[in-house]
Amino acid sequence: MKNPLTTLSWFRAAMPMGLIVLAAGASLLPPAAAAPQAGLEAEMQQKRLELMKSKGPEAALTILPVRLGGQAFDRVTEVVGLLLEQQGLKSIELGKKPFAPPATNLDGLTAAVGAFVKSNAITTGYALYAEFNGNQQSGLNELRAVVVDSAGAAVWTDRQTPEDEAFKKIGQPEPLTMAVLLVDQLKPQLGLNDATAKASKPGKMSAIMDERSGLPPEDERSALPELQAAMKKAMPGATLLIYPPRIDGVNTSAASGSNVVRQLNQAGLCKAVPAEDPLLLKTSLGDPNELKALWGIATEFRDYVRAHPPAADYALYADYAFNPQRAEQGFVHFVVCDRKGDWAVVEMQNSHNRDYQSIGIISRERCDQLLMRRLEACLK
Repeated sequence: MKNPLTTLSWFRAAMPMGLIVLAAGASLLPPAAAAPQAGLEAEMQQKRLELMKSKGPEAALTILPVRLGGQAFDRVTEVVGLLLEQQGLKSIELGKKPFAPPATNLDGLTAAVGAFVKSNAITTGYALYAEFNGNQQSGLNELRAVVVDSAGAAVWTDRQTPEDEAFKKIGQPEPLTMAVLLVDQLKPQLGLNDATAKASKPGKMSAIMDERSGLPPEDERSALPELQAAMKKAMPGATLLIYPPRIDGVNTSAASGSNVVRQLNQAGLCKAVPAEDPLLLKTSLGDPNELKALWGIATEFRDYVRAHPPAADYALYADYAFNPQRAEQGFVHFVVCDRKGDWAVVEMQNSHNRDYQSIGIISRERCDQLLMRRLEACLK
């Protein structure tokens, strides 16, 4: 399933209005006057940067909506916030009102960001604006970012292009790798380092991402490793009830169900038994977030097992999606619950996983093959 973040891009930042005014009125001043003024502004900006850095994880930052290819994307903004939180920044707010940047250079952009913050007050000490620029032909090829303080004064600016070493290191420029580049460039300016990252704790950004992903609360997931270990210990003598897999969210396959039962028993991994009746769960595949679909099916199956306890020790439900022409567009999700309905396995396989890649998921039969390979890893 396509990751929704693959449509995101960065925004670039500009510098103080004082520099713009100076440039506009340069012909009215003696030539020697411009340099001291520019030098003074640079000195003041450096002091503001040092002050922000001295605050370290205690600096409070509002992230204005990040722009990707000229459009504001709240999900990219959330990813940037999460990455900064994981580096140790404790107080992060997400700006609601998008900033519409003018077509200008970095200096002009900085001035415009400062003016925007002056007229749209923030509750934090600093504001970050970023944009990922590019086009369909060249892809993402520019990151521009600016930080201003609550008064709109420039604190830090950055521009990265494919000619820069930091940009080269990210590999394929995609929204996520661009977000990582932004945070890597910004974190030293915020006084964040390995020590602050190690001391970081999940906060508001993690909660937002958990909600986006459909992840259940941590206390509902924490027992998974222990219950999977108990299931492994119970095999191969334990019984495993196999429901026919769901295909593309619209029907189930009795043939695949029978195939998985037969192969599990032949391999001696467990005592597999088929479900008497098919079960078509209702979790939608409409959300582009694949993780949300996985946990949706896991929660729905858990609730079903709790309402209909099986005679078997464990029950398995698999969810398949595939494109016969595009192997990278499919997935295999599966869930194993014990007879009480507690999760023993919740697993997602897609084109990012080696087993998935090696099989090439273009058919129901290949989904069965991948499921068997993963079950062997889970049950042995």
